[in-house]
Amino acid sequence: MEKIRHDSSYEWLSGESWKEWSASFFSMGWKIWGVVLITELFLFLFFKPTADCGRLRYGWLFIVRPSGLQLLLLFVYRLLTGRQKRVYSRRAMAGCAIFLLTSYAAVMAWVHTSVTLMPMVLLLPMLLTPLYKDQVMTLVQAALLVAAYVLDCVYFIPASSYFPLTTPFIEGSIFVGTVCGMLVALELVNDSAIVNDERSKRDSLTKLYNHESFYEELEYYQRRYEENRERFSLAVIDIDNFKNVNDTYGHAFGDVVLKEVADICARHKGAAGFCARYGGEEFAIIFKGAGVGQAEEMAEQIRQEFEQKMFTTPQGERSFSVSIGVAEYDRAYAGASAFFEVADAALYRAKREGKNQVRR
Repeated sequence: MEKIRHDSSYEWLSGESWKEWSASFFSMGWKIWGVVLITELFLFLFFKPTADCGRLRYGWLFIVRPSGLQLLLLFVYRLLTGRQKRVYSRRAMAGCAIFLLTSYAAVMAWVHTSVTLMPMVLLLPMLLTPLYKDQVMTLVQAALLVAAYVLDCVYFIPASSYFPLTTPFIEGSIFVGTVCGMLVALELVNDSAIVNDERSKRDSLTKLYNHESFYEELEYYQRRYEENRERFSLAVIDIDNFKNVNDTYGHAFGDVVLKEVADICARHKGAAGFCARYGGEEFAIIFKGAGVGQAEEMAEQIRQEFEQKMFTTPQGERSFSVSIGVAEYDRAYAGASAFFEVADAALYRAKREGKNQVRR
């Protein structure tokens, strides 16, 4: 199990991340609530009234009461997460999720005492503990579930007048409903893992792939060439005099320029191409299926489009430029970095020969 990390970047979230987490859990809560309600209504259709429990009483006890309580809990969760204004703690995030899921499961276990399989829903909240990445919060979740189970056995089951009324049909229906609820929870875990994995591969500012992802992709293309002779070319792009841009107009303005280059590169990479922020003011594009001549043409389109882009500054409208080096992978290289150096050398020729141009 992953232990708690104490660096500030881990313990705190941005407002955007908090809202995304809250919305994801709220959506999951709605789906599970719907699964529970459908299961309860399904069982209601096959309920046979008795002298002790008619249809109205059954509907109140086993449909309106649990579904109403869960609906109330869902809106309490929304209220708790929506009141956050400035401080976004990961533990607060985990605490709100634990509150919602534990309460959900406890309501089901405590209300449906006549179903011997029902305590299994108390395991459902444990599915989401990998999202917390916090050993303390995982232990808190486990302790609360154990407490809920003890209360169920010690108080709610003995106090119920409907124990042990059960049939294989009821047990089977509850089992299927619980599995569906767990699938909803697992969907959130899987989506979160996919999103986090994708984010780890991208640059936070430009949303292009990062340096590490670029080399993984370049090595993949290298293997494809060596196995099947699938051609590709590489363009390395550098913003001219970018340090002066930052020094003159500020780093926030520099970020705007970087984003613009990123957007232009993304538009011109082609449907099957790959675009990354290599580092700083340097970008890289892999043109799949393109020879060096085609790559040079597409690089020239990027250079021209960026040169024509006008930026508003305190000193008026300004334009900037990029230099680009291109190379085709047309023979075996010692490694991906060795091939990158060929395109990088072409970039520096463009710089030496006056900048704002494409060289191969």
